[in-house]
Amino acid sequence: MKNWIYIFISLPLLVLSQTREIDSLQKIVRSNVKDTIKLQALTDLNWTLLNGNIERSKEVAFQELTLATKINNQTWIAQGFNDIGISCYKLGMLDSALWYYNKSLIIRKKLGVKLAIGSSLSKIGLIYFELAEFNDALKNQLNALRIFEEYDDNNKVAMTYNNISQIYYKLKQPLKEVEYGEKALAIQLRNNNDYQAAEVYGNLANTYRQMGNSKKSVEYFNKALPVFIQYGDRIGEASIYSGLAINLRLDFKDLEALDLYKKAYNISLEEKDKLGIELYGHNISCVLTDLKRFPEALAYSLASLNSTEKNNKNQLLLTYRQLATIYAYTNKGTEADYYLTKFSDLKDSVYSKNTGIQIAEMETKYDVEKKDLQLLAKNKEIEKEKAQRNLIVAALIFFVIITSIAIWAFIQKRKNSNLLQVKNGQLENANKEISHQQEELTEKQKEIVDSINYAQKIQNALLASKGLLVANLKDHFILFKPKDIVSGDFTWSTKKDNLFYLACCDSTGHGVPGAFMSLLNIGFLSEAIKERNILEPGKIFDYVRGRLIETIGGDDQKDGFDGILMCLDLNTKTITYAAANNSPLLINNKEATYLKCDKMPVGDGIKKDSFTSFKLDYQTNDTLYLFTDGYPDQFGGPKGKKFKYKPLEDLLLQNVSLSLEAQKEKLNTCFEAWKGNLEQVDDVCIIGITL
Repeated sequence: MKNWIYIFISLPLLVLSQTREIDSLQKIVRSNVKDTIKLQALTDLNWTLLNGNIERSKEVAFQELTLATKINNQTWIAQGFNDIGISCYKLGMLDSALWYYNKSLIIRKKLGVKLAIGSSLSKIGLIYFELAEFNDALKNQLNALRIFEEYDDNNKVAMTYNNISQIYYKLKQPLKEVEYGEKALAIQLRNNNDYQAAEVYGNLANTYRQMGNSKKSVEYFNKALPVFIQYGDRIGEASIYSGLAINLRLDFKDLEALDLYKKAYNISLEEKDKLGIELYGHNISCVLTDLKRFPEALAYSLASLNSTEKNNKNQLLLTYRQLATIYAYTNKGTEADYYLTKFSDLKDSVYSKNTGIQIAEMETKYDVEKKDLQLLAKNKEIEKEKAQRNLIVAALIFFVIITSIAIWAFIQKRKNSNLLQVKNGQLENANKEISHQQEELTEKQKEIVDSINYAQKIQNALLASKGLLVANLKDHFILFKPKDIVSGDFTWSTKKDNLFYLACCDSTGHGVPGAFMSLLNIGFLSEAIKERNILEPGKIFDYVRGRLIETIGGDDQKDGFDGILMCLDLNTKTITYAAANNSPLLINNKEATYLKCDKMPVGDGIKKDSFTSFKLDYQTNDTLYLFTDGYPDQFGGPKGKKFKYKPLEDLLLQNVSLSLEAQKEKLNTCFEAWKGNLEQVDDVCIIGITL
């Protein structure tokens, strides 16, 4: 069942009025009115398009951000980031939505606009909810609630109650969900907000079903359905069909439930509602499984899996469990075990032992702070009454005070004429002192920058030596673009007898902290080979992991690195490698293959199995690429999305016939064009090698 969570956007009532509104707003944008009027028209146009043309709404939001940046209006820059985030959320691009919402929140905090801050916190809480990060979701919603209660904004208070209610729904705490849901419903009914009340009815219907009250659940669904149809909210309508289908399933009416699920699924396809397509496709698969129609069930589940982003943990949990069930029914034990393991691992990360404790602490903190605010308000009322009583007394002595002030002012005037010259001298000295302090601050800043630049020289001296690479590799390139002056990504090489080693790694963090980690990691790699005489790449990673845990493993630190360590035997020309979370890419005869890797970091992680020393089978003149995640994770392009791994693979395939130096130039040009005016989000490192 799709959950309704408010992100505070408006809903057009009629298609005709919406079309007219779009035409009117577009005329304003194309006219010669003031930039601020254009910006208001762009944000209104973005929100209007959200219910029919989401891709277009996103383009309009980027146009809004570009204009706001051009005139350097911080309020509208924040609104632009906010509007892009909403469009990304509606498109199911949760990573991008979270990034843009946080950019908006940072600016709004600097501006001190509290209600806008509350709106941003609520949207960020929504994203964490979709990512199954329930602690962060609840924390952000409670912080938003404090602001809305402070400003007595009943509509947003009700909406936030509803959001918190849905978090408890996911945490399977029905009593808490009903508590917050009924609070939200009472406000919406009192304010005659029939549409918002319908959304709360839909959410509470799920809860009453969960509590075993099927009659109340169906009653609430049937109260919500005609309202969504009246307002033309097809996504909400689909959600009601799905909820009613679940009740039918509980009454063992699977065929009737299947019809309603397919109704919801088809609406989601028409509305391009990505989250609905994934969820209702999963529900259809569950019914088909119970009906023993396994091929159809498998097709829906695989389609859901392929379209679900890896950070949408709620949906992935459902899909992994369903695939394990289907494969178990069809006697495919290996596949069933694989998806059952993925389900178990992900479930442990989502519903940790500490989740309930942390959420209870957050709610207690919220209740205490709320009582403190109430007490403060009461104290202010008492103070107000005292002030009124004292006003009469103050009026009686006013004339005495004013007379005294007049006499004092006359005396002070004489003194001031003598003190003025002294103060002018003091002011001059103060200005000199301020000037001196500014000079000192400038010098300190220069010293810090000089120190970091010198640290860069030290780090560069420890990175893979150009001479060593040229002497031991047929041909190669290294594209190395730190986010800051120094980098957490690093390349490193060494030679031990007839063995040549080359590493491409991504340390925890970037900038100065990342650089410290890279120096530590390089030191342990060198220690393993040079001092401990450990030669196999997998065992080298095992040793480095042990040294990292031993050295910095206190206070539950998880620092370390992801990366690849390649070992080339110069006599036999054989290659072995170890890979932690990062897979090497081999291109042979214009076909690209991602090689095996161990899904764990070199450091303290959930898995602590021994690293594998993989053998690399290759042919002469094959091309091998080692890279970190900085390039594919870069936001950019016309829609502000991540570059991702598949386009990087296509780019490498497209240019593999060029010289390696030309490939490096192509990669760099493409990266800069993609990034555009957005900031670089991480260190970038790619190594290309001709074998």
